[in-house]
Order: sequence, then structure tokens, then C-alpha cells
Amino acid sequence: MITEIKQLPLSEDLKKKIYEGFARHAISMTGYNEIHDSVAFVANAQGNFAGAVVVDLFWGALHIKYVYVEDGHRGQGIGTKLMEKAFQYGKENQCPFAFVETMSFQASEFYQKIGFQLEFTRSGYKYNTAFHYLRKNLPKEENL
Repeated sequence: MITEIKQLPLSEDLKKKIYEGFARHAISMTGYNEIHDSVAFVANAQGNFAGAVVVDLFWGALHIKYVYVEDGHRGQGIGTKLMEKAFQYGKENQCPFAFVETMSFQASEFYQKIGFQLEFTRSGYKYNTAFHYLRKNLPKEENL
């Protein structure tokens, strides 16, 4: 019986307990645990942080979690180069596709320019914004 419910910050310890519970449940239902640590690819320019992409392997697919390029470095191809590294990582891990979620005021056009296809848009968020779900197939490489 639950005695209380409290609001807490999401600490690393609490996150670990939740992920371990997810893993136990996934194994009990499928025989597999597909939770992996995130990987970051970081771009530097003249020794300074210029941008990064953070990815996860998510049930055999490549999840693009975060893409960020510093304001002063945008429009120089850094985002595209970061994404190429991410795609290569996905191919090396035999991911058939990559997926990303992005808000309507973020980089939907960028993702479509590099080959992502819009699969779904959920509207109704504050300030007349929407959430886009995009996917890009990753061709198999013969020599991996």
C-alpha cells in the first residue's frame, strides 16, 4: 500500500533505479535488455566547443537525442558532419534506421535536408508549436 508520493529531483540514483526496473521488465517480456549508454560526438573549432550530437542505440535503431551547434558556428556544416558521425555509428551497430523528435521551432528543415522523412506531427503544444517525429533509413554497409 502506498503511504505517500513526493516530488523529487531526478537524481542519478533514482534514474538508475528506474532504468534497472525497465531492464528487468524488458527481459521478462522479450528476453532482451536494449538499454544502452548514450554516446556523444563533439565538434571543436580552434580548441573550443562548437557543437555535439548525442545518440542512443534504442531497440536496434539509432536515436538522435540531442543535436546542438553553437550560434557562432551555425551554417558552417558542423551539424551535418556531426550527423554523419552519428549515422556511421548507427551503421556500425547495424541500425536499419535513425529517428529524431524535434519541436517545430527547432531544426525540422535541417533533418529533412539530410534525408529524414517526417512520419508524424503532434500539434497542440503551447505557443502554437508542434512536435515532429522523423526517420531516416540507414543503408547497410558491406564491409562492416
